[in-house]
Amino acid sequence: MFGSRLVGEARPFRLADRCRIKCNRGCMQRPSRTSLMVVLAQARRQSAGSRDSAPSDTKPKRGRKKRVKASQSDSSMQEDDAETKMKISAAAKISAARSLARKLSEEKAAAAAAAELLSKEIVDDETGKHLKQSVENEVANFAKEAGSADAAARMARKGGATASLAELEQLKKENSELQALLLQLARDREEAEEKLKQLPNLTRTTSESSPPTVPKKKKSASVKLLDDAIASAEDSIAYLPDTPIEVGSGVEILYNLAKGPLPSHDAIPVLKIGYNRWERIEKFEMHPVQGHADWYSVKVELPSLLFRVDFVIEDKNSGAVDNNNGQDFCLDLDRAPSAEEVTAQCVKLLDAFESKMMEQFANEEEKIYESAMKAATGAAKEAKLAFAAKRKKEILQEARDVVEERRGSSTEESPQKVFKWLSQPSAGTTATLLYNKSSGALKSSTSVSVMVGYDSWWMQDTEAIDMVPASKADLPKDLEDGEWWKANVSVWNTAATLDFAFCDGNRQNWDNAGGSDYHSKVANSTPSEALVQLVFEALEVSDTSDAINGEALAEKRVLQRASMKARASRTRRELQRKFLFTVPVVPQAGQKATIYYNPDRTVLRGRPDVFISGGFNRFKHPEKIEAQLMEPAVPEAGGLGFLQATIDIPADAHTLDLSFADSGDLHGGFHDTNNGLGYHINVSGSNMDEPPLFVAHVASEMAPIAKAGGLGDVVTALGRAVQEEGHQVEVVIPKYDCIDYSQVENLVLDREFMWEGVQVKVWKGIVEDLPTTFLEPCNGLVWVGTIYTDIYSDYHRFGVLCSCALHYLLSESQKRPSLIHCHDWQSAPVAFMDRQGVPCAFTIHNMDFGADLIGRAVETSEASTTVSPTYAVEIGGHVAIAPHHHKFYGIRNGIDVDIWDPSADSALPLSYTHENVLEGKAAAKQALRERMNLADGDVPIVACVTRLTHQKGIHLIKHAAWRAMERGAQFVLLGSAPDPAVQADFDALAEDLKRQYPDRARFWFAYDEPLSHLIFAGSDMFLVPSMFEPCGLTQMIAMRYGTIPVVRRTGGLADTVFDIDDDIEKANAAGMETNGFSFDGADSGGLDYALNRGLSLYFSDKEAWNKLSQRVMLMDWSWTNPAKDYIEIYYKALS
Repeated sequence: MFGSRLVGEARPFRLADRCRIKCNRGCMQRPSRTSLMVVLAQARRQSAGSRDSAPSDTKPKRGRKKRVKASQSDSSMQEDDAETKMKISAAAKISAARSLARKLSEEKAAAAAAAELLSKEIVDDETGKHLKQSVENEVANFAKEAGSADAAARMARKGGATASLAELEQLKKENSELQALLLQLARDREEAEEKLKQLPNLTRTTSESSPPTVPKKKKSASVKLLDDAIASAEDSIAYLPDTPIEVGSGVEILYNLAKGPLPSHDAIPVLKIGYNRWERIEKFEMHPVQGHADWYSVKVELPSLLFRVDFVIEDKNSGAVDNNNGQDFCLDLDRAPSAEEVTAQCVKLLDAFESKMMEQFANEEEKIYESAMKAATGAAKEAKLAFAAKRKKEILQEARDVVEERRGSSTEESPQKVFKWLSQPSAGTTATLLYNKSSGALKSSTSVSVMVGYDSWWMQDTEAIDMVPASKADLPKDLEDGEWWKANVSVWNTAATLDFAFCDGNRQNWDNAGGSDYHSKVANSTPSEALVQLVFEALEVSDTSDAINGEALAEKRVLQRASMKARASRTRRELQRKFLFTVPVVPQAGQKATIYYNPDRTVLRGRPDVFISGGFNRFKHPEKIEAQLMEPAVPEAGGLGFLQATIDIPADAHTLDLSFADSGDLHGGFHDTNNGLGYHINVSGSNMDEPPLFVAHVASEMAPIAKAGGLGDVVTALGRAVQEEGHQVEVVIPKYDCIDYSQVENLVLDREFMWEGVQVKVWKGIVEDLPTTFLEPCNGLVWVGTIYTDIYSDYHRFGVLCSCALHYLLSESQKRPSLIHCHDWQSAPVAFMDRQGVPCAFTIHNMDFGADLIGRAVETSEASTTVSPTYAVEIGGHVAIAPHHHKFYGIRNGIDVDIWDPSADSALPLSYTHENVLEGKAAAKQALRERMNLADGDVPIVACVTRLTHQKGIHLIKHAAWRAMERGAQFVLLGSAPDPAVQADFDALAEDLKRQYPDRARFWFAYDEPLSHLIFAGSDMFLVPSMFEPCGLTQMIAMRYGTIPVVRRTGGLADTVFDIDDDIEKANAAGMETNGFSFDGADSGGLDYALNRGLSLYFSDKEAWNKLSQRVMLMDWSWTNPAKDYIEIYYKALS
């Protein structure tokens, strides 16, 4: 009738059989179009749940209650939203995977025990072979189902919502059909049995195992006493009560050792019971029944969330198992919920648990944040005072420079021949000056004036004084004859010298000592130090407004940085909290802490058991956390969701170190070690502080003093961020002759040493608050006027400089570093030189250059990184990297949020934050249009700031300019091309656009830092269509200013820009929100997909656009999180 049969079926599965021993193995056959086929497939998929619904072909025994199929949750399930349904589906699959994996593990042990019994001849050949073969068959079947179930669990957790929901609805439909047909079968038993007789002709699809061995029903329906139950037992198993067992009640299970395959002479039977298809396992040792030889019994209380109970009998001594010929034993349950209903209730319990924990965490996180900000308040005040002190120091130095410049030039006093002072000029007084008009160039003049200044005409501060003829009474007796004129001169308080020259009233003719002017010393002049103080006070008064603003900014930045760090730490904890957290949130030294871990969301998904192990203080503490089996955090949920374990934390522990595995044997099984980094949780209240690392960066660039690209930005910003985390950092770079050393604080020659016959000078200074060492080999390698020359010369130059730097760090430095961090091919040789045991971390900034050196550095370094997770994947197959994946990581770069800060950017017409982003960007947009001669209007500006190279997608930049014009937008480009041919193309493009759209597009082919700030703030969309981009910074800077990025999905662009339509789940997984528009491919169609959606949103929904602009400003692109990731890499290298 059905054209198929179930292979190996011993006899039909008859609904009349109300036995309590059932098969655990079920066919996973997919339903056909025939309703009865649906029922049979569902019966074998749902196992006990569907068979429990079968009506009896005889009158119920006394005391037996009729089965009532619980269906109340069916209606509620229909009302569940998609997310809940997906949770239930995923939980069911993960539960199945874990159950099967657990059973597989158990059966493997039983198979080994059976083989050992046979080898030791404890059992006869036939019994031993039977034990072994039945278990091995069970192992094979479970292995197949475990693999498929675990794959399904992975698919569900990866977001297969549509498939999961479809399957869930199909299961519900099959349940309904099953119930309807069972009612029909109950009404017409004979017809039903006739149909079911054809069951052996059906094809089994996933299991080759035999059906359950079903014992015959006991003849007496009223026998409940133990003796009668045993006396009437025809098999090795008996029960009390002998009726179907209600969930949540007790049952006594009896076993006859003589009737089973276990060795009977010294066996100790143990009941191994599995709830809900072996999802949770318990063991109970059975005890002899008095008066009944070979019979053993045990009482078990069943949980209430139960749709199935399986069990086997295990010999405690040998490990051999009686598993009912490979089928396991199964209790007949009364009024049990379906598997679906149990799973739904478990998910509900887990959701309630997680919601409760999240609420507690939210409260604790608020307290942690408040504590961090309270501590930051003190630091902010210190920063304010530090800024004031620093500013005063700068003003004082400025005053000294002023006085030095003012009084530094020596001026000889002029002889008093053509002029005469009636008394020596004195500071702060009035002195009379006489001038003999008849002695010089003004003898024919009818009027005379004197122009007076001081201290070499300082600041051109002069005074013109008209002179009058002097009477004889005004003249000294010894004065030479002549036509003398006089003037009263007020001497400046701070003047050391008076400078003067004479002229006629029209200032046409001058007597200025032949161009040298006249000079006279001033008596009682203010001493230089006193003058410095006076100048300092004057400068300080004039600087009051700037000082106040500067102090406020310093205070604000400390608070902003503290808030950013606190929020970043919270985000890290919240992301990790999806699968790992502690109670309390921050464990306390000397106290207990409970660790919660959800294997369903890690590489241990579906594993039967999870063990926690670890240590303290980066595994340097003598106390260790031995492998400990974790228990369900919600036991009622049957082992789904979070597991927990409680540990004691030593009083001197500052860090809790954890790893997880599916076995207590750390040398086998599956492990979750966080990609080899381990899980490390800070501990509060330790009586021992974590010793800081000393990280020495060896690099060819350092911003802002020696920068040719992004490498220099990373070295400086990462160094500062790690330093702010409490570690010691030093940067070692060559002392190029092209460095602007005015940006280096406290530069001094520290020492000299000889290396390979070359004298090396060691200079020390501070750059951006980072201790910096400048190495100057006196052989000309760094005296070439630039950082880089040609690639061949630079290979040699930087090889020598690396050797020099390594010798300095290991032999000449006052302190040997904990770890050396080298960057790109220029400092790669440090990694494969003799480091004398000092670990090395190596970072690839761009794989396009120096691949041979990079490959050697990746191979020999203890850990290596690149500048974004996606770029790590993109270059992971490179021959230089592929063999070393176990120590290769991608960490996103950050940006300097102090430099790129719209709330304190002097290049903007109006400072702004996310709170007034509309006003701030409107002002910047207006200023940008004025600067670039663009028309006003309510249209978006699409901008691009980049080097014009093929890597940056120049063909797409050109297309974007035209597309923006077609869509009514404006386009701005800032950048230039190192290739003259490319530059010529863009020059022509600029002319074409200028001719066709004279007030809507502007290109600026020059470096202009202030203009770049204005573009970031004034544009609406920022274009980065790179062909490859290791990380990229401009897209993050744009978002910092509230500008929406439009990027090609590659490298770091894919890790920082989450498409508002396509990347919602990806953003959520990263603990972020969507923030821009992305596209794949490298053609104009791909770019149009992203750019058109951005332009459409701007024109059609300005409110949504403004909210998006505000949202992206709140995103954290600082170095806070990347620095923490690098610190973990450092510790890995040290381990």
